[in-house]
Amino acid sequence: MKNSHAAHGSSVAQRHRSSATRALAAPLTFAACFGMGLLTAAAADTDHGQKAPYDCWQPESTVKGCAVPTEDGQLRLTPSFLARLRFGPDELAPVVLLGRTKGEAVRWLYVRRDGAMAAVMAYDNGAEEFTNGRARSPVGAKIGYIDPSLRLVIPAIYDGAYPFDNGVAVVCLGCSLVSEGGHSWFEGGTWGCIDPDGRAVAPFRVREQKVFSEICRP
Repeated sequence: MKNSHAAHGSSVAQRHRSSATRALAAPLTFAACFGMGLLTAAAADTDHGQKAPYDCWQPESTVKGCAVPTEDGQLRLTPSFLARLRFGPDELAPVVLLGRTKGEAVRWLYVRRDGAMAAVMAYDNGAEEFTNGRARSPVGAKIGYIDPSLRLVIPAIYDGAYPFDNGVAVVCLGCSLVSEGGHSWFEGGTWGCIDPDGRAVAPFRVREQKVFSEICRP
């Protein structure tokens, strides 16, 4: 995708040329506690067990000890942090989970009022917004799509994926993320196009020129 990010028609092509790199900004490999897609609710503020808590970032400040990894591989927000979140009209709040070590990646989450949450890809320096009722969600080294209830409605089977636009999303299998300077793109593998139900609307095949409008052509 290094030189061509055109997508789904001329107007969308302009958008993807300028934003494809931002759509790949989030790391594709996440900690095991994000492997189930929808995560569990709040834990007691003092119930950190034997594992170090996470810190979270908010526009106003960094919140220490906002989330606790549990023995069953889940992640839980503390009640005090959950209470301070600002929820949007969709009843979701984006949360930035900071790495506990220098090499651990920053992660974006969507959180519901009941504390349930799901990992979401970063886009344009924020949590990816829902388009066509879908947002990309990393599960391990794969990518699927969640709906606004935070259910993983399209299984995380793709090695590369782009946001939905005009009812379709470009995805790839067997591809890998390549970065150079401030730019990132997927290369290799087979490429296809899916609808919001995860059905292929164009066959998966090797493509020399990764032009989105061509990939989504049946």
